[in-house]
Amino acid sequence: MDREDRPQELPELQLLVTGDLSPVTGDLARTTVQEVLDEARRPVRSARVRLARMPQREGRPAVAQVLVDVDGELVRVQVAAQTMTDAISLLARRLAVQLGRLEWARSHDLTEADDESGTLEWRDGAEAARRPLRADVPSAERSLVRRKDYRLARESVDEAALTMETMDFDFHLFTETGSGQDSVIYRFSPGPFRLAQLEPAEGVTARRVPVNVLTTAAPVLTEDEARARLGATDYPFLFFKDAETGRGSVLYGRYDGHYGLITAVSADRAPEAATPFAAATDAGTSLESSLRDRVSALESQVAALAEILDRLTAGLEAVPGAPEDPEEVRRSARLAKELLLAAGFRR
Repeated sequence: MDREDRPQELPELQLLVTGDLSPVTGDLARTTVQEVLDEARRPVRSARVRLARMPQREGRPAVAQVLVDVDGELVRVQVAAQTMTDAISLLARRLAVQLGRLEWARSHDLTEADDESGTLEWRDGAEAARRPLRADVPSAERSLVRRKDYRLARESVDEAALTMETMDFDFHLFTETGSGQDSVIYRFSPGPFRLAQLEPAEGVTARRVPVNVLTTAAPVLTEDEARARLGATDYPFLFFKDAETGRGSVLYGRYDGHYGLITAVSADRAPEAATPFAAATDAGTSLESSLRDRVSALESQVAALAEILDRLTAGLEAVPGAPEDPEEVRRSARLAKELLLAAGFRR
């Protein structure tokens, strides 16, 4: 193996775990992410992996996320599955796609509006990510639990689309360079992106990704009005013009069933520090839903047991009637043990 081909050392790799997951699961995540990053063509400065089990009764409660600094540029992935083992496997596959997109972007100039062939190659593998299902919290009980103030990046439509994809966002709030308008780019399903602006204007940058530009202006709302409007719909987020600041804002539904708010700030104003409100609200929500969390955990364990039995059966009966393969049986037993621990079972 050449020196250049040796696995990269990741001294800054961090693992954050929320919920009752075994150390074996953490080791699996570290190893899986390391194998993907070993293939990166540029230096990996740091990587942070987060594993969490969502407090919900159905859907995909196991959530895996990774944030990687590749030579000064960030790549993010977030996926969800029924079991943490499956979530980690999905994480690895999607991370490989994201790294490929970043490498493509570094070798192409998105500011050049030409007909260069291969300009959409970064969209290869753009299958819909499996997201966590949002907790079902009645509209009247939802709270605004997180605020994020940003100086918006000035980007072309193509650059904004690539940012959204490499960061694995459902939407991206930015200032569009051609029109100077605060804008949001998003996509609800496979197909063209959509672009919404505060005031649709002429001069939007030429684009090579398929984008449908909305012709209606963003509504002018206060925060309370935005919450009322989003609460009356099934939309994942609401883009609006803040009635006080006149800047673009996005109110979005979090996976815990509550709200988050992203607001734009002027260049001469520093983004505000996070307030203790979010932590206090999260603590209150946790206490109120402790019983629901226990029921959710029990149901997840039952689902995990069913999968474990399937794994063991597959190991014992890979070919019905044929002698068992000792190595396959051992592999299935190890995987079954990992699934038991990941699901929260103890000796």
